[in-house]
Amino acid sequence: MPNLHDFYDVLVIGGGNAAMCAAITARRAGASVVVLECATKDFRGGNSRHTRDVRYMHRAATEFVTAAYDEEEFWRDLVGVTGGATNERLARLTIRESEALGDWMPANGVRWQKPLRGTLHLTRSNLFMLGGGKAMMNA
Repeated sequence: MPNLHDFYDVLVIGGGNAAMCAAITARRAGASVVVLECATKDFRGGNSRHTRDVRYMHRAATEFVTAAYDEEEFWRDLVGVTGGATNERLARLTIRESEALGDWMPANGVRWQKPLRGTLHLTRSNLFMLGGGKAMMNA
């Protein structure tokens, strides 16, 4: 338990995926960080604990995805889901920045699962977390 009478450079409120990414990034930049989460240990992590995979842009197959998934295809898929009700500039920025996830998340403790043969087409566009979202949040 942190001493809340100490001073911290960054205060992160909540312990979900975005909060933990912010805390990790701030800490790696040299800031002192405290994360405040009101959920009990079993329920921490918000909806992230229910996830199993992450869609990200990548230029080629790896040991964890079966083929390339480029910006244009990702954009078309997003438009198909939203019916075009999205900010293209921000969406494309997010798509491009997602390319770093394949390396950034393992550098912070997440382990990817190798694709299983005969599974859904998502093994081409998505990385699957070994142990799912709960393992990601524990990492």
